[in-house]
Amino acid sequence: MASTSRVRAASGGGKIVEVEPERLPRWVENFATRNGGIASHRADGDAWTIESNEGMSASVTWTLAGGLPAGWLLDDDPLKAAAHLRDYALEPRRIAVLLARKGAYSVGILQDGRVQASKTDTAYVQGKTKAGGQSQQRFARRREGQAHAAEKRARDAVFAVLGNAEFDALVTGGPVEGILEDPRLTGLKPAVHFGDIAEPKAALLTATAYRAIGFAVRLSV
Repeated sequence: MASTSRVRAASGGGKIVEVEPERLPRWVENFATRNGGIASHRADGDAWTIESNEGMSASVTWTLAGGLPAGWLLDDDPLKAAAHLRDYALEPRRIAVLLARKGAYSVGILQDGRVQASKTDTAYVQGKTKAGGQSQQRFARRREGQAHAAEKRARDAVFAVLGNAEFDALVTGGPVEGILEDPRLTGLKPAVHFGDIAEPKAALLTATAYRAIGFAVRLSV
């Protein structure tokens, strides 16, 4: 799959880089080259922390779940440890994905990156209006009705696809809280949530599932 790495500022300083699972060993190798080699590495809570000879620190976490298999991180060679983590992330999994945004939704189940079942739909929800008085109230009622109807369709679709399905983890994106409030869906607990997503489409299900099995690396000095 094409590179989809993201970089964002980290709270408290530094930055966070999202690294695709296959790229982790190469990323660690490049980190060592850029920073004078690796002085040490260790399991550190739910992260794998790498310290460079020049004082740069990289804290690696697996996006899909807290905790990393610490026993694999004790290898003296950090590149071998990175390879173990890559292989762990790429183990076969059945992942459910639910995405929502502005009246649109996409929900599906993926086995080893391939969509097994899915539903995607886009409903029109009127935007806000600058009109005043009765016109504004009429537009607001219409918009609220459209939003409720879109959410009901999304809830029904999620129940149809995920309600009785078995999967290893649920990954969500966008404002899905209203959908998951449906009494039929109370058993669905997201393992990972991405706040900022593009328009929900079937292709984004695959990209989101892949993003969820990658690594988040916090870089700091």
